Amino acid sequence: MPREYVIITGAYGGLGKALSYVFAKQGYGLVLVGRKEELLKIEKDKLAQQTDVIIEVCDVSNWEHCQTMYNNLKQKAVNYKALINNAGITHIQKFDKDFDIEQYQQLIKTNLNAYVYLSKLFIEDLQQNKGSIINISSVIGYAPVIGRASYAAAKFGLNGFFGVLQAELKGKLHIMMVYPTFIETKIRESIKVSIQHHEILTADKVAKRIHTAYKKKKEKVYIGNTARLTYFLYRYFPKLYINLMKRKIKI
Repeated sequence: MPREYVIITGAYGGLGKALSYVFAKQGYGLVLVGRKEELLKIEKDKLAQQTDVIIEVCDVSNWEHCQTMYNNLKQKAVNYKALINNAGITHIQKFDKDFDIEQYQQLIKTNLNAYVYLSKLFIEDLQQNKGSIINISSVIGYAPVIGRASYAAAKFGLNGFFGVLQAELKGKLHIMMVYPTFIETKIRESIKVSIQHHEILTADKVAKRIHTAYKKKKEKVYIGNTARLTYFLYRYFPKLYINLMKRKIKI
C-alpha cells in the first residue's frame, strides 16, 4: 500500500481523470472523489493495477457530505500528501434581469465553497504531513471574461481566500494556485456560446504540468501561452485586453 495519498475531487472529469493517472504513475495512492459512484468505480478498476485507490462518493458543495468523507478517511488512517481541489461546473450568461440566481448559487457552492470546506477539514493533517493544497483556478480567476460573472466570482474568490490563508500560515503549508488556459473536456460540450479560442490544452498536458509544478513547490502556475499573455495584458493594459476579449466573444 502506498505511504502517501493524493485526494482528487471531480475525479472522473477530464482533468481529474488525467491527474489521477499522472499521480498514480508517480507512486501515490489515490482518493477519488465525486458524486457518481458508478463513474468512480470505473476509474478505480482502471487504476487498481497501478496503485491503491479509495473512492469517496461526495457532493463537495455540501458541507455535511464533506465532513462525512473526512471522517471516513480518518477511520482508514489515510496519510494524504496533497488535496487537489479540482471539482467545478461552468455557466455562461450575461448579468441582466434574466440572470439565473439558482445557477449562480450552485456554481459558488461547487467552485468556491467546496474548496474552503475541504481545506478546513484537511488543513491540520496536511500541515503535519508537510503536504499541499492545489487549487484548479482559471484564466478567469484574474482576468474578466464577458458572460462569465458567476465563474469569475468563484475564481477571483479563490485568489482572495487562499491569498489570505497563505499569509496566515506563514509558509507552514504549500498552497498552489493553477491557472490553465481553456482545457478540452466534456464540460465544454454544453457551451453554446460563440467563443474563439486559439489555444485549447489537453487534460493530459495540464495534469503533467501541475505535477511538475507541485514537485517544485510552485505557488502560482500559468499553463498555456494564453494564460501568460492574458495575465500580462490585463495587468498592464486592461483596456486593450477588454477590447480584444470582446472581439472574440459574442453573447
